[in-house]
Amino acid sequence: MLQSIRERAQGVIAWFIVILISVPFALFGINSYLGGGSEPVAATVNGQEITQREFEEGYRDFRTNLRQRLGDNYRPELIDEAKLRQEVLQLMIRNNLLMQKSEEMGLQVGDDLVRQVIGSLPGFQVDGRFNQDAYESGVRVQGLTPAGFEQQIRRGLISSQLSKAVTGSEFATQSELNRLVALRLQRRDFEYLTLPAANFLSGVEVSDDEVATYYAAHQNDFMAPERVKIRYLDLDVAGIAKTLTADDEALRAYYNENQSHYKSTEQRRASHILIPVEEGSDDAAVAKAKAEAEAILKRVRGGEDFAAVAKAESKDPGSVEEGGDLGFFETGVMEPAFDAVVFKLQPGEISDLVRTPFGFHIIRLTKILGKSFEDVRNEVQKDYLKAEAERIFYEYAERLGNIAYEEPDSLQPAADALGIEPKESDWFSRDGGQGVLGAPKVIAAAFSEDVLVSGHNSEAIELTPEHILVLRVVDHEEASIRSLDQVKQAIQDKLRVESAIKKAKQEGSELVSQLKKGATLAEIATEKGVKVEARKVISRDAQDVPADLVKQLFLMARPEGDAPVYGQLAMASGDLALIALHAVTDGTLVDANELGGGAALKNSLIQSRGKSYFQHLQGNLRATADVVIEKESTDN
Repeated sequence: MLQSIRERAQGVIAWFIVILISVPFALFGINSYLGGGSEPVAATVNGQEITQREFEEGYRDFRTNLRQRLGDNYRPELIDEAKLRQEVLQLMIRNNLLMQKSEEMGLQVGDDLVRQVIGSLPGFQVDGRFNQDAYESGVRVQGLTPAGFEQQIRRGLISSQLSKAVTGSEFATQSELNRLVALRLQRRDFEYLTLPAANFLSGVEVSDDEVATYYAAHQNDFMAPERVKIRYLDLDVAGIAKTLTADDEALRAYYNENQSHYKSTEQRRASHILIPVEEGSDDAAVAKAKAEAEAILKRVRGGEDFAAVAKAESKDPGSVEEGGDLGFFETGVMEPAFDAVVFKLQPGEISDLVRTPFGFHIIRLTKILGKSFEDVRNEVQKDYLKAEAERIFYEYAERLGNIAYEEPDSLQPAADALGIEPKESDWFSRDGGQGVLGAPKVIAAAFSEDVLVSGHNSEAIELTPEHILVLRVVDHEEASIRSLDQVKQAIQDKLRVESAIKKAKQEGSELVSQLKKGATLAEIATEKGVKVEARKVISRDAQDVPADLVKQLFLMARPEGDAPVYGQLAMASGDLALIALHAVTDGTLVDANELGGGAALKNSLIQSRGKSYFQHLQGNLRATADVVIEKESTDN
């Protein structure tokens, strides 16, 4: 089989190899295994050393990659460093074993492919082309030489070959595919009834002795978690805005400074009379046109109907028939000079002469559709208060962090300096509390050594760009066992439920026996005062039936002949279900279209089996390897 794998490993590398090498290279932290034997050793794998330096570089690479993949969701304070370091070392050991197996099988990668892969990495390209200076600089940043980096790439490609060779050497027969389809797309015809949990809880009593016995035997189940109370200063833009007020003068000033924001949708309707002046006309022609326009302006200001005069005198062919009406338009649509005048007029006002490249205009504003100050006062006030709150927030945020750091034993100096009232929390554990107390950063800070043990103020915790918080612990309780009185009711409830489940299973067995002897679900339903749910056919993915009932249904034996198979189930809800399975219909390749078609299903089966075999290979390599891990290698 190994020879077959080796043959399949040749010639299967394609352009997507960059993605494949990201597994051993970016995630597993392969680094060049170079250096003298005098270096401290983190682990030895079949006699091959992983130095402490290599491990630290691998761990650094892993953390960097983790931070890049998680982005804003990266929460370093929630990471168990010791556990993560152990996991990274195990990944490096596993990768080392795969590399040893690859070399044993004679898998190789040529220099041309290594250069091709390096040349395709975006980090080493400038304007879409490989750049030698960018390459050498990028390699140095990683603390490597070009030769060491090329060795990394070569090892990653070889490791990918082994993975692809194993997963790609598997196949699925038609009979295996048929069996998979038959089971995966199987449908079951059934009906059922449920007996409510209350039927079995009724009359169940739990004695004090039973409670005490259970408490003594399960004390670890009643541990009260470590918890703290904190005092904190909470600073956020929204909270500051609620404390501010503004008078009309300030709001109007803000409105005028930001008119483009509030008038972005304003539209104006205007009419005009145009006396044209051709481009390049001499002074005499311009003066003649202006005199004509001034005469018309005098007429419309004297009371003549603007539309009638426009129809008679305007030389604008697009609007003359409409009495000069231009309809509604927004700012920026007309010529700048025309636009500037229109958006200063009030409805009914007639402008002075306006000169544009088309000639002289007389403009009458008809109507305004848009947002005046009065229209948007509430919006202006909201925006103004937020802007003021942001200004105060950024000023206070820096001062809060500085004072809390300079006066680490109390929040009061910062509270007094900024006029912020400290808040106090209720108890909360490492699982967090309500509101801001549930934020991972707040939990991490409250239980940090500097705050919890040393008693200092926390650093300023940025919950969002507009919300920060500084805290200190004011009370602390270690984890402890809750008293019997505190948990007595919970124990009683648990024991009552357990007793009820036993009763339900016992009664369920008796009822199933009755069904097998000839009784029907309908008869039992009538006797118990419940109803039989309508008979239906479902698949394994059914959503309209309780999940635990679906699972039980597909575990039941097939009916033989016309007689149904009966079963019972004590459901998660506490109810007892009695099930009658009438028929089982296996899936077919025709049905396989539901899962993307037979070919896709077969490919999925092959991939799943290949991945499983590759995992087995890794497990066997690890089980038979001589691995020595230095105890201090993963210590922080």
